[in-house]
Amino acid sequence: MSEVIRPVAGAALPEEPVVEHELPAPTKLRARVVVALAISQFGSAIPAVSMVLVSWPYTIGALDAANKAFFLSLLTGLFAVVGIVVAPVAGVLSDRCTSRLGMRRPFLLVGAAIGVVAMGVMGLAPNILVLILGAMLYAVGTGIYTGGNSPLVPDQIPEKHRGRVMGLIQVMLVLAGLIAAIILPQYLGHQFIVFAIPGAAFGIAALITVFMIKDRHQTKAEVGGRLSVVGIFAQFKVNPRTIPDYSWAWIGKAITTLGTVLTTVYGFYYITDHLKVTPAQLPAVVSLTGIVGLATAILGAALGSWISDKFRIRKKMVLYTSTMILIGAVIAAFAPSVSVYIVALVIMGLGTGAYFPVDGAVMIDVLPGEGRETGKYMGLMTLADQAPRSLGPFLAAGVLALGNLIPNGGYPAVFITGGIIAVIGALLIRKVKGSV
Repeated sequence: MSEVIRPVAGAALPEEPVVEHELPAPTKLRARVVVALAISQFGSAIPAVSMVLVSWPYTIGALDAANKAFFLSLLTGLFAVVGIVVAPVAGVLSDRCTSRLGMRRPFLLVGAAIGVVAMGVMGLAPNILVLILGAMLYAVGTGIYTGGNSPLVPDQIPEKHRGRVMGLIQVMLVLAGLIAAIILPQYLGHQFIVFAIPGAAFGIAALITVFMIKDRHQTKAEVGGRLSVVGIFAQFKVNPRTIPDYSWAWIGKAITTLGTVLTTVYGFYYITDHLKVTPAQLPAVVSLTGIVGLATAILGAALGSWISDKFRIRKKMVLYTSTMILIGAVIAAFAPSVSVYIVALVIMGLGTGAYFPVDGAVMIDVLPGEGRETGKYMGLMTLADQAPRSLGPFLAAGVLALGNLIPNGGYPAVFITGGIIAVIGALLIRKVKGSV
C-alpha cells in the first residue's frame, strides 16, 4: 500500500492529512465469495425482471386500463431516471464509507431494506399515483444496493477470474427472468403477491450476501473526511482524456448496448406483423422464442466468459460477439419464416449472452483510481448500460418510421441498424490498452 500525504493549500500542515491509498487487489478466488455474488445478483434481479414482465403491466392495467400504455411508459421512464442518478452517487459514497460493517455492506442492507418496503407499497397501492411513488422508492433502494453490489467483483475477484464470474452473474440474471416469467403469472389477480414474492427474494438474498462476504474496511484518515453534497457531485467531473482506457470502454459499451436494444425491442411485433404468425400459433411461438433467448444467453455467457479468461482474449471476444449480433440481426431482418427467425435468435442470443460479461470484465480491468474509486466508476458503468436501454426504444421508433418509407423496411431496418450499431461500439475496444 502506498501513502501520499497531500498538504492543504494555505496551511503549513493539515490538522487531519488526507491519505491517498491504494486498496490491495484480490489475489485468491474464494468459492464463498463467488456464491455470494451469484446469490446477490439472482435475488436483486428477480424483482427487477418481474416488475417489467409481470407486476407493473398487470397492476397498471388493473388500476387504469384505459391509460395503461401511457402510465407504463411514464413509470418505467421515471424509474430509469432515478436509478441513473442514485447508483453512481451511492457508488461514490461506498468508496468513502468507514462503517464498522465495511465499505459495501451498509449499502446492501439499506438498499435492500428500502427495496423491500417499496415492493410492499406497490403491492398495496390503491391507485396509479401510489404505485408510481412506490416504484420511485424502489428505484432509490435498488440504486443504493447497486452502489454497494457492483464494486464487489473488482473488490473480491482476482483479475484472471473476472470474466467467468461476470458470466456467472449474467447467467443468474437470465435465470431470474426465467423463474419470474414462470412463477408470477400464476398469481395474476393478486396484486400484493406479485410484488411480495420478488421483494422477499431480494431481502433474503441481500442478508445472505452480507453474511457471506468479507468486506473491505478503511479509516476516516484514508478517505479524507466527509464530502458535502456539492462535493459528491463534484466527484463526477471527470476528464475522459485522463482515463482514456475507461472512457473508450464506456463509450463502446453504451453504443453496443444501444444496438442490442434495437435488435430486441420489436421482437413480439415482428413475429405478428412481419412473419404473420396467427393468433392461434402465437402463444407457442412466443414461448419458444423466449426459451431460445434465455437458453442461448446462458450458454453464451458461460462459454464466452470461459473462453475469454482461458485464452486471455477479452477484447477480441468483444469484437467476435458483436459480429455474431450483427449476423443474427441480418438473418432476422430477412427471415422468411419462424424457423429462420429462430436461427437468428440463437446466433444473437449467443453473441449477446457472451458480450455483456466479457465486456464487463474489460471495464473492470481498466477501472481508474487504483481501487479507491471502484464504486464510483462501477456506478458510471451502470449508467453506460441503463441509459441506452432508456433511449433505445425512442431511437427504434424513429428507425421504424423511416424504414416504413421503403419496401420491406420497417422492422428489418430496425434489426439491421441495431446490429451495425453494436459492431460500431465494439470496434472502439481497439482503443483500450489496459486489458487483454
